[in-house]
Parts: sequence; structure tokens; C-alpha cells
Amino acid sequence: MQDHIPASWSVMATIVYLDQCHWITMAQARVARHKVQVPEELQAADALWARAERGLIRLPLSSAHLVETVHAGSKERRRHLAEAMLDAYGGWHMVNPLVVRRHELISALGGGRALGAGDAFTSAAGSPFSNYELVLAETGAQGGERQSLADAAWRVIWSELLRDETLPADELQATGAIIARWAAVHDKLAQYLRENPAPRDLRLVTAAAMVGDIKLDLAQAALTAQISHERLGTLLQPETVVGFFAGLPFLGRVLEVTYARLRNPADRWVNNDLNDLHFLACAAGYADHVVAEKKTGHLLQAADRSLPAPRARIHRNLRSLLQDLSPAEVS
Repeated sequence: MQDHIPASWSVMATIVYLDQCHWITMAQARVARHKVQVPEELQAADALWARAERGLIRLPLSSAHLVETVHAGSKERRRHLAEAMLDAYGGWHMVNPLVVRRHELISALGGGRALGAGDAFTSAAGSPFSNYELVLAETGAQGGERQSLADAAWRVIWSELLRDETLPADELQATGAIIARWAAVHDKLAQYLRENPAPRDLRLVTAAAMVGDIKLDLAQAALTAQISHERLGTLLQPETVVGFFAGLPFLGRVLEVTYARLRNPADRWVNNDLNDLHFLACAAGYADHVVAEKKTGHLLQAADRSLPAPRARIHRNLRSLLQDLSPAEVS
């Protein structure tokens, strides 16, 4: 399937976002079947390969997959993982969560329509990266079946990046800075809450921390939406800020998962949590199905019970996904 998009893949195709650990299972089903310890997972991987090859499901990639593949052990292991991804993804990517966040805020402030699945998942060149300029299509779809010369060139570049052993220095630097800042903020907050137990509205604390973390995006969104700082301030008051974030598909899930983790004094924040939280929460806000790693998957399932608009069905293994696909997706 590499380097072409099946004609059966319409903008309404079922979108399935796989965490890296499940892409590893998909790759092992192709080249190292003995390494898949659970027979039902191997059977599910085989069935999903068949569905992907027939264009019944779409398996987009993200910049998180790129970063994690680069650090996936031996050169042979990286190559097998990259080739599996390239064989299944059909040119589709998830838009970088930083870009999605920017547009969610603009929309929430009245500066444009809400994002749809066709905006968050696209075959547009450069879409996995944080400097991607997202232009909303009228229908929320971005013309995945049409390929220009530039699109074809971009797909070659993406393929080589995924197979390579390094990433561009500027992208590594930007990613490292984001991770370091994010980890420091959350670690400091968690430590403060552990050391200063007191009755408090922890959701409000979480929302206030989010405001501090994304204050530049909030200011830029207000400028784009042409609302005053005073109006922005009214939306971020203690009585309104939780609801402001909860109504957004991606940021609402970030709020709920962060809140759940801060409630647990024994939970510790590490750098890898950024990918697990932001990329999976973003996918959960816009995909049809997300197969997550166990901890974040459990937290996202719990988050859906508190949010006004559930989107993706959350799974923690491939066999659960397979059981949940509709008859049209498994025929």
C-alpha cells in the first residue's frame, strides 16, 4: 500500500489512531510473530492489516510516531517499524497537537468554526509538524485523494525521515524545549500539591495551570478572533475557566487527564508523559477509535465520562478495537 491512497478511502473512512506500542505489535505481526505474546493480539493485528490494505480503516501517523521510531532501539528494529507504518498509513497524518490547540482556542473565542476530523487528520504536506499552517476547508475535509507534485515530494521526505536515525536539528530543539518546559511545570505543581495538602477545587487548579502553560496561545487566539483582553479575561475567570476548556475536544481531555493524575499523590510526571497525554488526547478528540497505552487509555476512558461530547472509542489493546469495529469496517 505504500505511496498510494486506495480509491475506497473517502473523507468518511474510519480513523484509527494507534499508540506506538500497538504499532510495534503491528510490525511484529509482519516480521517477528513469535514476539507477540498474546495470541489474540496477533490475530487482531492480522485482521487489522487486512482491513487497512482494503481501505476499510485509516491509520494516520503523527510527529510523536516519528520521534519514537527514531529512538526505537536497533537499526533493524527501527527499519521494520518504519516500513510497517509506511505500508499502512496511506499518506495520512494527524495534525500536530500544538496546531490543533491553537485552532481550538481561536474557535472557542469566536474566531472561526470548530475543527472536524477532516481538519485534524489530513494528507497535507507538513501536517505533523508544529509549524504547519492549517487552513480550514469548507467541509472540514482536506482532499486526501488529490496528489500534487509537492504532496508526492513531501511523502518521500516523510518516508525518509521515518526510516532515518536522526531528526532535523531545529525540530529536535523545538521538541526538546517544549518537553522540558511542560515537564517542569507539571512536576512543580504536583510537588506543591503533595507538600501542601488542603481542601481545594483541583479541577480549577488544573485549569489555572493550563492557562499559565498556554498563555501565549491564548493571547494570539484572542488577537486572531479580534476579542479584547477584557473579554478573554471574563472567559477565564474561576467560575468559567473549567467549562471553557471542557467544551474543547482536545483541551478538554488534557484537562480531565491532568486533573485525574494530580488527584493521585503517588503519580510522578516524566518527559514521556507529554506524548502519551497530548497526542493521545488530541486523537481522542477527533478520531473514531484510539488504541492507547494502558495508563493513558484508562484515564481517557474515565475522561469521557466527565466531558460533554465524547468522540473516539478508547481501547487499550488491538483485540478490543477489532471487537468494536462496525460491520461496515470489518466486512
